Amino acid sequence: MFAVFSASPVSAIEYIEITNPKFVPLKVGLLKNARAELLPLQEVIKANLEKTLYFQIIYGTKASFEQAEEISFQLDLAQKNDSSQLEITLRTPELKKPLSQQSFPLPKQEDLRMLGLQLADWFVEKTLKFKGVSASRIAYTAQKAKRRKNIMLSSYDGTLQKRFSYNLGSNNLSSWSFDSQNIIYTTLTRSSAQLAIQPAIRLRAKIFTFPSGFQPLGASWNPDGKSILLTLMKKGNADIYSYQLADAKLERIFAWKSLETSPQVSPDGRKLAFVSDSARPRRPQIYLHDFLSHKTERITFRGNYNSSPKWSPDGTKLVYERQKKGFFQIFKYNLLTRRHLQLTFGRYDSEKPDWSPNGKQLVFSAKKKNGAKLYYMSSLGGRTVRVTTNPPSISETNPVWSK
Repeated sequence: MFAVFSASPVSAIEYIEITNPKFVPLKVGLLKNARAELLPLQEVIKANLEKTLYFQIIYGTKASFEQAEEISFQLDLAQKNDSSQLEITLRTPELKKPLSQQSFPLPKQEDLRMLGLQLADWFVEKTLKFKGVSASRIAYTAQKAKRRKNIMLSSYDGTLQKRFSYNLGSNNLSSWSFDSQNIIYTTLTRSSAQLAIQPAIRLRAKIFTFPSGFQPLGASWNPDGKSILLTLMKKGNADIYSYQLADAKLERIFAWKSLETSPQVSPDGRKLAFVSDSARPRRPQIYLHDFLSHKTERITFRGNYNSSPKWSPDGTKLVYERQKKGFFQIFKYNLLTRRHLQLTFGRYDSEKPDWSPNGKQLVFSAKKKNGAKLYYMSSLGGRTVRVTTNPPSISETNPVWSK
């Protein structure tokens, strides 16, 4: 059970089971506004609330909402008399008084989108009691047919797309630092494989090179932001290393004879999730290593291919991909209960999941009818919604969410 809302000392709304697999999005009545200048703002709010996958927005009037039995919340936007302030009112059918009411400065028409994002987060926090993620961004790999791969940045609502990598090579496998200030990614040319670190607000990257014979396959950040974990390949063997950014000190963490890849440090820095085929060659499984106890344990035993682990923001869960009946599906592992839960079930590949900053959603890449595209899904599973509106000719893979 999850307490969506307690309206007052007298609880006006009962507990709603958003953890129930049969959970239906809460219907929100959004009053039609006669002022044309507010319509774009309403559309932004609608789009962002529906992308959370917890709400369904219905336009209507007060009279129509009074007759509708399934409306959970009612939202009203009104421009104050001096036209410089916007008043937003949140109600429930059971309460005559507003559940919450707040005024916001009304920006210029071209800035209404930013206010819409702010209002969507305000609504989420007032109703579901956790922070919204409208200000977050998604880094992903985009590729047109027969063209090089590049790192792109997408706004949460998918309306703003910005090319991030401009290196001459093919760029892939990005990772946000824990403070969301920098992104690390691989860049491949015909002659070499390198790592690039780039500030999230700049277009210029710093290229890191490694000793002769070592080929970087991907990297992720340590919570301190001063070092990274990376996979280096040498003579057909892949191992996991720690790399200090200040002095380029390289230290091998695992020296197994198998292939070790995809290192991901927990938010508290105590555990490392990674992938290894030590149990059986070319059959990767997910392992956990405790830096304090120095113990390593295998956590996946079903399926011949488990990979791409990512930590939840609270460090209690992992999401990953598993090949099942010929398709990759998204799974979730709870470290406290040691249980695995399948989240996707389509007859197509769903891959490379990552968590939202509030831990309530996932982003992943799925190859449906029109090739690989990015999708949002609740961290509980269920229906999905597209992130971007890119055409079918652009493949979208390897998404990672800002922290």
